[in-house]
Amino acid sequence: MPLVILCGLPCSGKTTRAHQLKVELEQYIRDNAQNLAEKNIVLRSQVIIVNDESLRINKREAYESPHEEKKARGALISAIERHLSREDIVICDAMNYIKGFRYQLYCIARALGTPHCSIHCGVSPSTAETWNTARDLPTAYDTTTVQDLCTRFEEPDARNRWDAPLFTLIPSDPLPIADIASAVILRRPPPPNLSTVVKPLTETNYLHEMDRTTQEIVDTILAAQKEGITGDTKVPKAKVNLKLPPRVITLSELRRLRRQYTNLNKLHTQLDMGRVADGFVEYLNTNIG
Repeated sequence: MPLVILCGLPCSGKTTRAHQLKVELEQYIRDNAQNLAEKNIVLRSQVIIVNDESLRINKREAYESPHEEKKARGALISAIERHLSREDIVICDAMNYIKGFRYQLYCIARALGTPHCSIHCGVSPSTAETWNTARDLPTAYDTTTVQDLCTRFEEPDARNRWDAPLFTLIPSDPLPIADIASAVILRRPPPPNLSTVVKPLTETNYLHEMDRTTQEIVDTILAAQKEGITGDTKVPKAKVNLKLPPRVITLSELRRLRRQYTNLNKLHTQLDMGRVADGFVEYLNTNIG
């Protein structure tokens, strides 16, 4: 059913929290079985943890190069898509330090009509480095890698719908299991948004039309940047305005975001290409700010 997204600096206690949460959620389901049944909430008693260890990914190697890191994130999101269902609680135990990646996870949960929450394991960069030094070599990161990941970490913000509801915990904090259960088990899931609405496939050229619509938006962005345009910008077929940042968005970045959005929606059919355009603009606004 729900998705719990852990995030935090390397060596911030995420896996410890994940296993603690697994035990307490499984106990909560057993203790409240009758109450959940009366609310027509059906859950399996076993909570699933998806992390680098379960996927047999060498964390030390995975974060030492952009290419290997991209492969690791791809494996993680594939596993989440494979395990997540209306009857399974899945804990995503990873750094999840990129807000765009957390948004992707949020979209997956929302498309399935299941709630989610985020847990930020908060420690200082110096604590993360100290705890990394105390690890055995096979599980320890290179010092430069830790410093780089700490610098690049994009903290979650409860004002962002993909991060909310958000629980920020320092190592000494008890796990607020009642609040977490309320957020991911008892809470009604939000309705699908423009970029995750699923409809039956009735238009054979949907993928072609989506490809053309998103490409038109990319072309509009490139043209606007050449003219020095920033801020709210109209794009073809979309009612939602694109918010162009002051920085230049490279063609490679636009291609990557377009590919990610297409992969998220290629099995969905939104016959109105205006909705596809609005969803793509919303996705861009989330990731280029």
